[in-house]
Amino acid sequence: MKRILSLLIFSMLFLGAFVACENEGFDINGSVSKVIDAQGKASCPGSHPYEACGACWTDAAQAQSGGCTDTSGGNTGGSGNDGGNNQNNDCPSSHPFSACGQCWTDANQAQAGGCNDSGDNNGDGDNNGGGDNTGGGTPCGSFNYNPNNTACVTTVANGSGCMNSDGLFVSVRGVVSNPCNTKEAVLDIERNLGIDIDDQFIEMSGYQGNVPSINPTMTKSDFLIYMKELLKGININGKTGDQFATEFTNLLDTNNDGILTRNEASQAKGSDPRQVLNLEPIFTINGGLATDDVLAYVGLYLGDGALDKYAGDLPQLVQDNMASFTRTWQPGVNAASKRYDTRK
Repeated sequence: MKRILSLLIFSMLFLGAFVACENEGFDINGSVSKVIDAQGKASCPGSHPYEACGACWTDAAQAQSGGCTDTSGGNTGGSGNDGGNNQNNDCPSSHPFSACGQCWTDANQAQAGGCNDSGDNNGDGDNNGGGDNTGGGTPCGSFNYNPNNTACVTTVANGSGCMNSDGLFVSVRGVVSNPCNTKEAVLDIERNLGIDIDDQFIEMSGYQGNVPSINPTMTKSDFLIYMKELLKGININGKTGDQFATEFTNLLDTNNDGILTRNEASQAKGSDPRQVLNLEPIFTINGGLATDDVLAYVGLYLGDGALDKYAGDLPQLVQDNMASFTRTWQPGVNAASKRYDTRK
C-alpha cells in the first residue's frame, strides 16, 4: 500500500511539472541572466557558470529543478558565448544572400537596400581592424554608412563605443551602426506585431549622437502587446510574463489616460531608484539599462544614438523573444550576426 501511494504521489508531481512547463515555460527563479562585458560579449557569471535554456545556473541540477529540461546542451563556463547561438544562421531559399545581418534575394537587392557589405555571403566577417576606410560607403539619409570606417573620432561618454568620421556610432567590437537598418528594426515591430509606433520617432529612429527633442506617444494597448511578446515564456514564482507586462504597462501610465509618452515613461521609471519598476525579478543584471532597452525600440526612451545596438542588457530569454519579431546586432559577433528571423 505504501509503495502504491508513493507511485501515485510521484505521478502527480510529474504531471504537474509537465503541465506547468507546457503552459508557462520554465521557471527562471534561481537563475540569473548573462553578464555583458566591455567587449559586448555575453557570458554567465562565475556564481552561475552553467548555461541552459537561455539562462545561467549554478549547475545542471539547479537548471532541472527550475524546470529547464534542455540541459543536454548546457555549457559550463559560459565564456565566449555571443548570445546568438539559438538563432538560425541560414537564410531561407527565397532570400539566400546573407549580408549586413539580413537576408536578400541577391547582391543587387542588398546594395539597393543600403547594404554595401555584399561582398561577403557567409555572414561571418568581422570588422575589428580599427582602420579608417572613408573611401566608400552607401548613402543612408543624411549619413554615409561605411561598415569599414571603424576609427574613433569622438568617444561616447558612457564608454559603450565611439563616433567615427561619418558621425556614426561604432561599438566596442568595431561594428558600425547602420541608421537605415535601425529604422527597419522599428518598422519590424510595427509590422510584425500589428501595432502603431509614433511616426515622428520612426522617421528619426536612426539618429546618432545627440538625442532629438521629441516626445513620442503610444497607446497603452499597443505597448502591452509589445511587452507581452517580449516577456513570453517567463514564469517567476507563478507570476507569468503576461502579468509582469500588464503591471509594467500600468506603472508607466501614471495619469491613467491610456496613452504613454516618452516623458511620462521617463518620469515613471525615474521614480524607482533602480529604474526597473516591477521588472527587477526578470532584469536581475543591468536592470535599469535593460528597462531602457525595451522602451527604446518603441520611442518611450531616447538615450545615446544607435538604437540598433540595444538589447545587449536583456536576459537571454527576452533577447530571443525580441529577435523573433525585430532585428538587432548586439550582442552578436558582428553586424552580420543573425538576430532576426526574416520568415516572421
